[in-house]
Amino acid sequence: MGDHRQFKQNRWSLAPLFFRFLVISTVIWLALLVVTLGITLQFSHSVMQEKLENELTSTAVTLANSDIIKQSIANGRCSEECTNYLDSLIKNNPDLDIITVANRQSVRLYHVNHYQVGKKFVGGDEDRVLVNGETYLNDAVGTMGLQHRAFAPIRDTQGDIVGFVMASTTMSRLDSLRKNITAIYGKLALGVILISILVAWLLSILIKRMLLGYSPGYLVHTYLVQNEILNNLSEGIVSVDKNGYIQLANTAAGKMLGQSIELLEGKKIDNLITDAQGQSLLKSKITNASTSKPKVLCTSVPLGEREEHSNTTLILTDKTEALQLAEQLNGSRHIVSMLRANKHEFMNKLHVISGMLQMGKQKDALQYIDSFAVEQAYVMGPVLQHIRNTSAAALILGKLGNMKELEIVLTLLPNSSLPEHSQYLSTNELITVLGNLLENAIEAINMNSAGKPRNIVLQIIEDQKGLSLNVSDTGIGIKPEILPRIYDNGFSTKDEKNRGVGMSLVKSIVDKHHGNIEVDSEPDNGTSFSIYIFEKRRQGA
Repeated sequence: MGDHRQFKQNRWSLAPLFFRFLVISTVIWLALLVVTLGITLQFSHSVMQEKLENELTSTAVTLANSDIIKQSIANGRCSEECTNYLDSLIKNNPDLDIITVANRQSVRLYHVNHYQVGKKFVGGDEDRVLVNGETYLNDAVGTMGLQHRAFAPIRDTQGDIVGFVMASTTMSRLDSLRKNITAIYGKLALGVILISILVAWLLSILIKRMLLGYSPGYLVHTYLVQNEILNNLSEGIVSVDKNGYIQLANTAAGKMLGQSIELLEGKKIDNLITDAQGQSLLKSKITNASTSKPKVLCTSVPLGEREEHSNTTLILTDKTEALQLAEQLNGSRHIVSMLRANKHEFMNKLHVISGMLQMGKQKDALQYIDSFAVEQAYVMGPVLQHIRNTSAAALILGKLGNMKELEIVLTLLPNSSLPEHSQYLSTNELITVLGNLLENAIEAINMNSAGKPRNIVLQIIEDQKGLSLNVSDTGIGIKPEILPRIYDNGFSTKDEKNRGVGMSLVKSIVDKHHGNIEVDSEPDNGTSFSIYIFEKRRQGA
């Protein structure tokens, strides 16, 4: 039995090693094959082209210096002997398609197609040989299509240029030679690849048996997917063995513990995170804990049937982020509660209309509906006209319903303008900032003494220059001695628990976008908050 267990352990330990060796060996082999064949093929093409160019140039130079060609130039015609010699030369040279002998005026004295004799040379690339006396290679279109040409000057006894010789091959022939070479190397590569596939297939069967039927591809895919999911979690995930040594950690855990995940593996968890109550993290189910970075909530999840022999997974949650999330959810609840208040108000109005109709007072009901419609248009019109963002408009309208019950007057300045999609804040961020500022203004007014004005002025302007948001109220104001503390997390002017996160969250959002917050407050006379953001947010942020 012990031998069987040892065999299973060895099998599982050897399988990944063998698989890595197979993959690396196969990749290296195929890479070397491709590189070698590519270099060889390129070299063969270069050698072939260089050989062809040398042959064309050599033929042109040899003919240009031959007596039979010079005599033809002197006589102004190619003799029968010269013609037969050149025809035989082309016939016996498979890489040579065209020979042209032309005089100083580019008139052909010889051409492989005898009907072209006496006509002007075609191509327009003979100036260098006639003017400068150069020997060169060039590509041009002639009577037989695109050609690879070699030019050589013909000189008389005084050394003057009296004509030229052009020897060429057609590009179709050159392409055919290249294709033949490529086909040979392609067949060779295909044969080697097929053999490699056969060997890989046989090895894959062996590996699959070692991996209990799971293919390496499936295991790799599963690992990559799980790793991607793990590292995109906002919670920190740490896997430790029964002795408390870290075996695995995700990116979020590395940030909370203040180290890279590579450095965390093998370290003692108790040296990096401590339980607030002094209990063992491996035994506590849920506990508050402290790290070098944020305060965290730690959840311990044992793995395996026998706890004393199992690993333990620790789930770390940033308490600050949790509080901020709760505040954002609370902002959403504000909208819901405001909508419910509006629903209650509408139901009351419907009951009034229903009663009037039952009493037979249709005229009074119509007048009531008209007055109600005018009132709603007066209230909702400016908001819907200037605030195009649906969530922001819903928030303001919801607050309006609450303010009406509290006898607070909200004024939206007519120069306000907010597009459907803000370029500077996400919708959630906008709702969080606007909701907290309006809620703080309402609470400040409610804390004011009776008889004082109950007004809130709101201004939102967004254009290409930036986003500005101002909320001014006639509330109790903020004392100068506590003004510097209003952005502290947990600080509140109200004697209530679980308060004081709102302005801290607003400040964090503004700082995130490199904006500014200005506050102007006078005790018993009100407060004005102004927010300015000039940096556009990234797409999707």
